[in-house]
Parts: sequence; C-alpha cells; structure tokens
Amino acid sequence: MATARQSASQGGNRRRILRIGVLLAGKIVEERLIRERVDVSLGQSAKNTFSIPLEGLPRQFVIFQVHDGRYILNFTGNMDGRVSDGDRVMTLDVARTQGGAQRNGEHWTMALSEHARGKVSVGELTLLFQFVTEPPVQPRPMLPHSVRGTLADRLDPQLMVIMAISITFHFGFMFWAVFINDPDLGGGMAERAAAKMQEESYEVKDEFVLPQEPTEDKTAAEDKKPEEKPKGEDKKPETKPKGETKPKVDDGGGRKAEDAVALQDQSKAYADMLFSEDAAGEGFTGDMEKRKPGSDLGKQLDEVAASGQQTAIGGGQAGRGPRGGGPRIGTSTGPAVEGPGGPTSAQDGKNQEKVPSGRISVADKKSFDDSSLTPDAVLRKIMNAYMSGLKRCHKDLLKTDPTARGKVRLNFTVNESGRAVSPKATGFNDSLDSCVEGLMGNWRFDVPKDGDGEPTEASFEIALQLVPE
Repeated sequence: MATARQSASQGGNRRRILRIGVLLAGKIVEERLIRERVDVSLGQSAKNTFSIPLEGLPRQFVIFQVHDGRYILNFTGNMDGRVSDGDRVMTLDVARTQGGAQRNGEHWTMALSEHARGKVSVGELTLLFQFVTEPPVQPRPMLPHSVRGTLADRLDPQLMVIMAISITFHFGFMFWAVFINDPDLGGGMAERAAAKMQEESYEVKDEFVLPQEPTEDKTAAEDKKPEEKPKGEDKKPETKPKGETKPKVDDGGGRKAEDAVALQDQSKAYADMLFSEDAAGEGFTGDMEKRKPGSDLGKQLDEVAASGQQTAIGGGQAGRGPRGGGPRIGTSTGPAVEGPGGPTSAQDGKNQEKVPSGRISVADKKSFDDSSLTPDAVLRKIMNAYMSGLKRCHKDLLKTDPTARGKVRLNFTVNESGRAVSPKATGFNDSLDSCVEGLMGNWRFDVPKDGDGEPTEASFEIALQLVPE
C-alpha cells in the first residue's frame, strides 16, 4: 500500500503533456509526445513539427500555439472535427457559429485545458490529440553484461604483443640516447673541422696580376721577311676614334704599359682577320663577310639580281598619288560567302541583316522560405553562370521580333540537393517561356539549410526585364 501511494504521489506531481497521432486515409502513420511546451505546426514544409506532403495543406500552419503556458487550438474554415473538454463536447462548426472560439483573421482560436482531447480533419488527414501524464524517460537499452564482456575480451592478443614490443624498443632506445650514451664533448666531427680551419691560414694578395703574353724575340722578328699580301688588298691606314687613349695599367703588379698596348693591337688584328679575304680572293669562311659593318650596298643589290629576285621601292611613277598603280594594303577582298541574296564578300557586311542584341536586368526578387540560401545568393549565381543562356533565348526571339520586350517571372524551388525543381517561366512570349524553362531545369545552387543546419527546400521568384538594344 505504501508503494502504491508513493507511485500515485509521484504520478500526481508529473505534468501533463500533449500527445498527438497522425492518421492518413484512416491509418496511423506517426505518434509523438510533445514533452516541451512549444508550438506545434503541420504542413508541406520540412520545417514543420509534422511534415505532411498532402495537397490542400499550407506550407506551414501552427495548429497548437502556446500562450501564457497554455495551449490554444487554431483551426480554419475548411477544417472539421470535435473537441471534448471535461463534460463538454463541441464540434468545430458549433464553435465557429455559437462563439465557442474567437476569430483571429482567417482562422479561429480555442483555449484548451489540460484535460482536453479531440480530433481535427483536413481531407485525408486526421489529427488526434489529448493531454496525458508525462511518462518517465526510458533509459537507453543496453546489452547484458554477459554479452558485452570485459575490456580484455575486446583486445586482440596478437596486436597487443606487437604494440608491447614496439613500445619497449622505442623507449629503450630513447633511454639509451639520453642517459647512457655520453658523447665526448669537443671530439666530434664539427669540432675537429672547426679546429682544422683555424689552423689553416690563407694569404690574400692586394694586387691582381694579369697573365703574361708570349713576346717574340726582336732579332728573330727582324730576320723574318714581310708576308706577301694578296692582290687587290690595300693597306688602310688605321684611324683611331677621337678621344681614344691607351689604357693605363698599374705597374705595381709587374705588367708594363707596352705589353697592354701590344695586347690591344693584337685584338684588333684578330677582328680584321674575320672579315679579310684569303689567298684565293674569297671571303672568310662562312657568311662573316656579309655581316661586316659597312658592307657595300651595291654589292648586295647585285647579289639579289643574280639570284633572280626582284626588288622595288614604293609604287613607281604611277604610284605616287593616293590612287596610283601597284598593290596597296587594304584593297583585297575576303572569300565569297553564299548569302540570301547571292555570294557576298566576307568583308562586305553592308547588305547583311543585323540582329539586335538584348539587355536583361533584374526587376524583382523574393523568397518564400526562411533558409540559408538567400535571394541575393540565387540571383548572383544566375548572373554569373546562367545569364548567357537567358540572353541566348532572348536573342532567338529577337530574330523573329526585333522589338520584343517585356518582363518574365521565374518561379522555382531549390530542393535538399540544391537542384532547381518545378520551374515555371511566365512572360510575354510562349516560345521564350519554353526556352527559359528548359534552362531552369539544369540550374544548381547551394543546398538551403534551416535554422538547425538540416537541408530543406526554398522557393524563389525572380523577375527579369528584357529590352532590345
């Protein structure tokens, strides 16, 4: 008896919560206990407490609303049902007509006590509700201890042996390196290399000595006969440019100024040898003669004439005026292209029909759901990725009607995977609407998410203004 009274006392202290069951076509599909005093909503949107994809239901409707700690039943004119509160049983039609409920805009409200129960029907949907004593929270089911086993049963013996050997080896090596191995300080390779470098000394000389050039014996040079020069080669007097002076060489390094002058003269001799003629009267090997600075221009023209080529400067006597003879730049025509009126030149575009281009601007944007995907983000994706396709549809229309202009409204829903579904384009031309709807079926956006971070659906409407230019 004491235990029964204690249980009853505990049951009386528990608060009463709302219990709701959902029936579709007479079959119960969901039952839930609302342990917290929060608003309860139903509709087609996934953000509702009860998400029911049934035609005739709004996207979101708060049917049980919390006001001052009590629940209030909200119902519309197309809802049917009854409510039992104690000994009073009242249908929703009687509550609407006899004042059992208060009108609030397009729906009615009825206060409920903690002993009320009833049902609300909308088409094939039936909602059963009642207030019950809150049952205790069931603990999480756990396996018996005999099934779970101990920690030792969950460990693999072979893996544990391998880990023990590895840990012992690594910690033993670390202990030996830190405490047992005592290297001889100062006798390492780095210390020996530093000591060796300190012992060696390098002398740096302050002067730079140029290599000595081999000099010929003066007596041997006098005995030599002057070399005969080939015919046709005249010795040209060497002329030095103005302001040229002999380089000064520091005599402190053992190099005399005369040796520097001789080295400079020898360099000039080597340069003249590159462009000189050999004994046969031919130029130096290769095309160095043609590259010689100051080569005769007349000789080059003779070589061009001997090769059979022609040279011309300007357009001759008849080509001095603006319409003189000879070819001129810009007088040729492009390849012929078959057009509607016969072959025309590719550069002659006067007779071709010009298709006017179109300009698309945003007139309006709106969203019907509260999600992470905003209308600005949707519009930014359309402008950056899909505007070229919209302009192509408008351009196809301008080919038939160059004055086509007006507003097109784009209605679509972005589902949980970011894909645009239920595309609908409403504008001033049926062919333009069909073209735009075909493009909208391939649009992709960021996945919309609700306040809890879960993927949801979001509907948008974008109005575009199309103007020919």
